[in-house]
Amino acid sequence: MDIEKIRQIDFGEIDGYGDPNLEKYFLDNGYWGKIIDSNVFFVVGKKGTGKSAIYRMIEQASLHNGCLVINKDFGEFPFEKLLSLQDDNFAKPNQYQTIWRNVIFNLFIQAIASLPDEDNSYYREIKAYKEMYLGNALDLHKEIVSKAVKSQGSLLAHGVGVGVEKGVQCDFRYNEDNITTINSTLSRLLENYFITTASEAKIVIQFDRLDDNYNQYQDLEEYYQAIISLFKAVYNYNQSLRAKAVRNAKVVLYIRSDIMKAMAIRDAESARWDDFRIDLDWRVNNLKEIYDSDLYKMVMKRIDVSCPAVAGKDFGEIFVSGSDLKRDYQVHDLFKTLVLQTLFRPRDLIKLLKTLQSAILSKGTLNSAVYGDALKKYSNWLVNTELANEINPVLREDYPYVIELLRLCGSRNLSVKTFTERYNSVKHEFTLKPLELLNYLYGVGVIENSWKNKATGKYMHRSIFRNEGDFDRNLNFRILPAVWSGLTV
Repeated sequence: MDIEKIRQIDFGEIDGYGDPNLEKYFLDNGYWGKIIDSNVFFVVGKKGTGKSAIYRMIEQASLHNGCLVINKDFGEFPFEKLLSLQDDNFAKPNQYQTIWRNVIFNLFIQAIASLPDEDNSYYREIKAYKEMYLGNALDLHKEIVSKAVKSQGSLLAHGVGVGVEKGVQCDFRYNEDNITTINSTLSRLLENYFITTASEAKIVIQFDRLDDNYNQYQDLEEYYQAIISLFKAVYNYNQSLRAKAVRNAKVVLYIRSDIMKAMAIRDAESARWDDFRIDLDWRVNNLKEIYDSDLYKMVMKRIDVSCPAVAGKDFGEIFVSGSDLKRDYQVHDLFKTLVLQTLFRPRDLIKLLKTLQSAILSKGTLNSAVYGDALKKYSNWLVNTELANEINPVLREDYPYVIELLRLCGSRNLSVKTFTERYNSVKHEFTLKPLELLNYLYGVGVIENSWKNKATGKYMHRSIFRNEGDFDRNLNFRILPAVWSGLTV
């Protein structure tokens, strides 16, 4: 193994949101056509499956596709303020649609006003409105929410740039007016513009990191209600544009699949969204196909780009390991072994590779001890950072007791009956019943089903990330090895 070439390899960042080399490393599977040129409103994927990377690359690709893409980051969005802006005229889960519609309409206004002047009366009205009431706001989506107020059950708007352009004449009243009234006016103005404009520029507004502070909300139900309202506002508006044959404007939302699932539980109407979503899926059902998988292509593209000296070589030719390397799943291939320690997400695999690379450079070799040390560090991150961020908001006060219960279960294969006995031995009243908890843990990848192959005597495994279907109570289960390692660090 050539240590100097291993040193040159740059696996990139685990989060595509801030990776400066993303354009070089990005594995494009035709996302522009799948998202922008299709009837897709929602991009759904588990945390770490590349949503933010696609979001960024769509914006970059717009420069070459004659399209105006407006990316809006909700990482530091004033959600707490938004949760105080319920419209009392609507029942749950629709009470936040009014403020969301106002945000969407004003973002379109701002985008249209940035286009070259055109001989269109609706364009001129939009331009005047933008200059009078929106000014040059950079974070318009945040400022609208920050400056809106609730008075006697109704929402009132405050322009974020009032008086910025002196002498501007505008027929629309905005400041101190009812947002519902404003929305009605803006909706008609935008509709008339989209129908009459001669411009061929497509305008797409994208929302990302709506779930960035998911684990910080004390009232998670209100957060879900706010996101459901946003999805309804986007779905309804996109559909109204489609109904009027408007093909040059839409809104696209990027969201975690676990939050999408939580919304579906709370609102039956969400089933209508399924035809307008794209799901990011990196799983490899058959490990024999691992070298044709997107995970492998993604890794090798990063290796080839950052270290041309090894371009064209297979992973195993670059990372050479001894036969004493400790492995799981009876797999004797390093790349397969690494993938099986992940939740089949790019984020996990890149994190593990970077951790392994660091260990190799530190020791100058790759043996069982080096691999074991890297796996412990990675597993600690996987359990105490990644999974904790996802399951803590759901399990809440049960979280530390679930960790205690998992440690009681150990690393061996267990039956549901044995799990129930250990569940009952924990001195805590869990919110979820034993089978409910197992289903949940399976759904987030903490456990996997297992059974013994009668012909070979070896255990077989299935997980939510590799196979279709839910947890099978008639089979045994075990804690995912990487998760168990993280629980015992």
